[in-house]
Amino acid sequence: MIDYILLILLALEYLYFGLLGLIDPASTSALVAFTLNETISFSEFRALYSFFTFIGILSVIAIFEKSLRLNTYFVIALLNGSFVFGRVVSILHDGMPDQLLWTIFVVDFTVFILAAWRYNALR
Repeated sequence: MIDYILLILLALEYLYFGLLGLIDPASTSALVAFTLNETISFSEFRALYSFFTFIGILSVIAIFEKSLRLNTYFVIALLNGSFVFGRVVSILHDGMPDQLLWTIFVVDFTVFILAAWRYNALR
C-alpha cells in the first residue's frame, strides 16, 4: 500500500513539474528564480524537465508493474541524492541559501530518503 501512495505522489510531482517545464520553461524557471536568456538555456531546461516527465511516467507504470518498482526507486534516489550533494556543495561554496532553496533542499532530501528506503525494502 505504501508503494502505491508513494508512487502516485512521485508520479504527480514529476509529471506536473516535468510537463510544466517542457511546455512553459520561462514561467517554470521563474518559480525557482532562474532567468532563461539564450536558446541553449531553454534547451537545457527542457532537457532536464523532460527527464522529470519520464520519471513521472516511470512512476505511473511502476504503480501497476511491480517489477519496475525497484529500478524506479533507484533512479529517483540517484537523481535526488545527486541534487542533495550538489546543493551541499553549493552551500559550502556559495554560502547559506535563502528560504526557497532550503525548501527545495528539504524536498530533495525527503524524496531521496523515501526512495532509498523503499529501494532497500524491496531489494
